[in-house]
Amino acid sequence: MANKVFAIITDIDREQALEVGLVYPMNCAKNKWLDEVKVIFFGPSEKLAAFDTQIQEKIKEMKGYGMDILACKWCSDRMGITPQLEAQGITVVYVGPIISQLIKDGWAQLTF
Repeated sequence: MANKVFAIITDIDREQALEVGLVYPMNCAKNKWLDEVKVIFFGPSEKLAAFDTQIQEKIKEMKGYGMDILACKWCSDRMGITPQLEAQGITVVYVGPIISQLIKDGWAQLTF
């Protein structure tokens, strides 16, 4: 049984990310429902993390609960937003190998 979860946020729809995609992972970390929680912004959603102030506030809150917040470097470099993501305290890395390892290690995955 998985006691760790990672959520991949891909949707650029602000409400989907803010009201659905980030709520469960944050509550998992806040309430200690699971041992570890990560959020990965991947693709179009990275623009939200880079520029949307409400998403940025939620990122700060999640980091306060000890969550790892990552974004895909390949995507962010192509969109020219890597510096903006890093300014939010997001770890910008090539996430393909990380996602693969998390799956191999038995982490539960959510995609929004």
